[in-house]
Amino acid sequence: MKRLLALMMIVVMSIMFVACGAKGAEMEQNSTDTKKEDIRIVAGSVAVAEMLLALDIPMVGRPSTQYGIADELKELPEIGLPMNPDLEVIKSLGSDIFVTSGALKELIGSKFEQNGINPRYADLSSYDAVKETIKELASEFGKEENGKKIIEAFEKKEKEIFEDIDLDKKVKVMILFGAPGNFMLATEKSFAGSLIPKLGAENITSKVKSKYKGAYVPFSLEVALKENPDIIFRMYHGYIDEAKKQVQEEFEKNPQWEKFKAVKENKVYDLDPKYFGVTGDMGATESLGKMKAYLYK
Repeated sequence: MKRLLALMMIVVMSIMFVACGAKGAEMEQNSTDTKKEDIRIVAGSVAVAEMLLALDIPMVGRPSTQYGIADELKELPEIGLPMNPDLEVIKSLGSDIFVTSGALKELIGSKFEQNGINPRYADLSSYDAVKETIKELASEFGKEENGKKIIEAFEKKEKEIFEDIDLDKKVKVMILFGAPGNFMLATEKSFAGSLIPKLGAENITSKVKSKYKGAYVPFSLEVALKENPDIIFRMYHGYIDEAKKQVQEEFEKNPQWEKFKAVKENKVYDLDPKYFGVTGDMGATESLGKMKAYLYK
């Protein structure tokens, strides 16, 4: 029961972070007299750290993580988990700027203001937001040429992915996020959801009227069945294995799921959180390619 409650808390918090991310996720500008080449930067999330690394922007600290991180970053001092960074460690590193995901602003922003730490909030909420953030970071820290090369590589890969898509097919998609009893639907404002229209498919949330406008909206089994998607994606965060087990049991025990076209045709897929997290990262084009494979295989 404790692990279930922990899972639910993580899911709810994740939804809150992403929903709030659109608010203030822009690269906020605070004045500094330090020269660009001398600025001491601490990265607050793995996605941000690897983006700075790709741009060749030096860092003096990076987040702790239970998952993998680039070898070039492993020797940097750790400043704690993205949702709960250690402010004293950040201060001890003599940081001028702390760069993290805008999805965390509502959770940790006030702590930084109270402790005189200068934050930057990077918008990684969608595929296009990732590209725009790369450009902004490159411009802010004098790495415009590196940023240009990265964007060119993105766009070259995009062209390869898009070239043989049948735009007349209009595959209808539903993306479930969370666990039984706490399902949400990912909209086009989420990272995974933002990939759907780019690939010529249709997210059912674009047709369902809702007073909620964030990255994730409440789920109704009846409404979803009325839209009857061709494909159902299941997306997880937190205790992945436990969440998968619970969701699988829900699909097996609840007879309503058998009415879905996607279930009948065996087109229900679990999205790998490595490629389909609550925010995007430097692997965004790889995520785009994998989503295409799901949609059109």
